[in-house]
Amino acid sequence: MDDATRSVSPRIGLALSGGGIRAAVFHLGVLRQLAEGDLLEDVTQISTVSGGSLVSGAIFAHAGGRWPSSADFLGKVYPSIREMLTTTDLFSLKALGVRGVLRENVHLVSGRAGILSRLLHQRWRIRMKISDLPKSPLWHINTTCIETGKNWRFSQEAMGDWQFGRRYSPDVTVADAIAASAAVPYVIGAMPLTISPQGWWQTDPATKEPIQKVKPRYRKVHLWDGGAYENMALEALYKPVEGLQNCDALICSDASGPLGEPETVAKSLLAGRLASPRLFDIASDQIRALRSRVLMKSIESNEIEGYLLRIGVPARKFGLRSPETDDYLTDAACDLCLTYPTTLTQIETDDFDRIARHGSEAVHLTIGTHSTNPYLKSRAVRRPGQNGGET
Repeated sequence: MDDATRSVSPRIGLALSGGGIRAAVFHLGVLRQLAEGDLLEDVTQISTVSGGSLVSGAIFAHAGGRWPSSADFLGKVYPSIREMLTTTDLFSLKALGVRGVLRENVHLVSGRAGILSRLLHQRWRIRMKISDLPKSPLWHINTTCIETGKNWRFSQEAMGDWQFGRRYSPDVTVADAIAASAAVPYVIGAMPLTISPQGWWQTDPATKEPIQKVKPRYRKVHLWDGGAYENMALEALYKPVEGLQNCDALICSDASGPLGEPETVAKSLLAGRLASPRLFDIASDQIRALRSRVLMKSIESNEIEGYLLRIGVPARKFGLRSPETDDYLTDAACDLCLTYPTTLTQIETDDFDRIARHGSEAVHLTIGTHSTNPYLKSRAVRRPGQNGGET
């Protein structure tokens, strides 16, 4: 990107990782800082997994089915979602209640993804269909197809993967797509999707243009957590050889948790935590590490304009000798954010505010320190209230 291009507003692509409510809150903090600089208006692509899908669905729902302006996000959407996340569980036995457990007793064994979708519809009021979403910014909801082993995506344009085929104008609810994206293996389980035999196309892997109609290989597919394929939600926006996809600057918000202690599925579900089988967690951790290294190599070699915002990284890592006196979270506070459990349950207000602040500071520090784009840099470092919106 030349200097003239850097001086005007770039098309921003957002990649929002998985990580349950911890990730949702960190991403909200990232978006709050972008909104302070009036940068939400420049977002043209959003790619999400799990917790990133959850919070994006909440944002669209609280903004009336559209992507909010920066002022609307600061004044209405952010406070509303903060209130929701700090007062109610989303998915747990407590959230279902006694009647819910009795009503869903069979589905608690084999249909938990469907329960999650219904709770998103009822509790979070996510009631749009995929086809109702705006064309811009284009939202890619990432899942993993068990049958093909590929990254199955939902967007306003189409659903499917390059091997199975793609169907345009998909008749699927946003709540179902999000539940599939957040369907942690064995804890929540796969979301089954019945496949209509009509309207499927083989597409060119390079251009994504339809080539010819195809007959689906399966009448039903099972969609798991997008993090089973890749937890940073990068593939829709960035490819190592091809570079950025339909955006000029990539902001990847990675709130993935560290590799924790082994935990049984039953114990995890009872506590409202989302713990996967140990071997899955190990493989996912290694995939994320490899993806991070490839992305950072492209950024550092100036092949792309990109920023990797990682939860748990303190201000000290950016060369600040005394973060306590520089009004940033301490190393210990950042570690608390990183180790907050991966759950879909109510978060305490103090924890919410700490993690959201960490997300905002990650934007301020990362873009403020590393960006050579004067447009982004000047806007991303604005402090709360500088754009005139409510905070």
